[in-house]
Amino acid sequence: MSFLKKKDNHNKDLAGAHVAITSIIGTGLNLSGDLCFTGKLRLDGTITGNIKGEHLILGEEGLITGDVDIHSFTCQGRVDGNIKARNLNVVKGCRIDGNVEAVNLLVEGGASLNGEVKVESSDLQLIKGEADAEKKKDEPAVQAAP
Repeated sequence: MSFLKKKDNHNKDLAGAHVAITSIIGTGLNLSGDLCFTGKLRLDGTITGNIKGEHLILGEEGLITGDVDIHSFTCQGRVDGNIKARNLNVVKGCRIDGNVEAVNLLVEGGASLNGEVKVESSDLQLIKGEADAEKKKDEPAVQAAP
């Protein structure tokens, strides 16, 4: 697996980890309508509508049906809609069905991202991950024909 990141990326906090959670929408809570917030929200329930805010953590049981416009987003659950984020962390087990636009994007192996991906920065480099090294070991050596 490979990751894309900015060359001089000193932002070790893609998901706003330094920010304390200010709101929680728990499992079993279903909201219908647009949501706009400040601070950091942890969402384990279901929202049908668009979300706009600062820092969002979508838990494993969380579901968003609508578009997300956010500063930093850690996605562990499911999103059926488009995402626009400055910092996006797509975690193993997450499923996104929609287009993604981000400045900093991290996608873990085992995540599902179905849609068009646009990374706004031109300072990107490909970083080889552990999965790439394992894949390389398992591939047979190919020799050029004489």
